[in-house]
This record gives sequence, C-alpha cells and structure tokens, in this order.
Amino acid sequence: MPMTEEFYDEEEELVGFRFNPSEEELILDYLLPKLGFHQPNTIYLLEDRDNIYAKEPWRLNHTENDIFEPNEWFYFVKRTNRKVKGWKATGELKDVVSKKTGEVIGKKRNLRFYVEGDESKTSGWTMREYSSIGNQNQRLCHLKGP
Repeated sequence: MPMTEEFYDEEEELVGFRFNPSEEELILDYLLPKLGFHQPNTIYLLEDRDNIYAKEPWRLNHTENDIFEPNEWFYFVKRTNRKVKGWKATGELKDVVSKKTGEVIGKKRNLRFYVEGDESKTSGWTMREYSSIGNQNQRLCHLKGP
C-alpha cells in the first residue's frame, strides 16, 4: 500500500513541506503506533515493505513522494536476514533517548551499502534502522540514496 495521506485535500499544496521527523518522533509517532502501543496521531502512514533486503537498494521499486527529500524513503520492515550481502553496520546499536523523559525509547543502527566484492568501495546508499525496546522484529527504516 503506498503512503497514504489522511486529512489532505488534493487542492491544497504543501509548499515547502518536507517529512523531517526527529528520531524520537519516528519511534513515538510512527513505530509504536504501528506496533499497537499508541493511538496514531500522525497524518502520514508509511509503507510496509517486505523486500527491502532482497535487492540492492537502487533496484528497489521506491514510491516517489513530494514530502520526502529526493532519494530518501521511510519504510516499515520486518526483521529478516539481509539477502544482499552489501549492507554493513557502521557502528554499534545505539539508544534513542526521549528528550522529554530521558528514557530509552528505542534503538538505532546505521548501515552503509558497499559494492559487492569491494568492501572498501561504498555505493553512497545508507540506511538507519529503528526498533522499539519491546519489539525488535518490526523496524522503521530510513533509506537514503546518493
């Protein structure tokens, strides 16, 4: 299902509007409602994808949407083994901390896609995976192309 926009009148233009949530907002306003922990209070619903790890990122059929920056997408993904070998973590799993409460509300991992056969050559594609504390199987992925 493509990203749907509720409460959006096609006659209106969202001039200058871009989807640019903080890490805290991604977890509290998108991931936790997806998992059923909160009532959704957001206008935009992000796409579910089951094949994000099945192909090189530039071979995925990305939905273009004007609210995202060019070459940038957000997807809900079930945790799975990465079938394409090019994704490599670029650091440790890190905590996402609420600025309001100071509590850890989720985890994030940064990944970079490397050209197959040459681990020193990056493709320019990056992904940040977000997960909640209570459910590590559902991820919210922020994918950026070169």
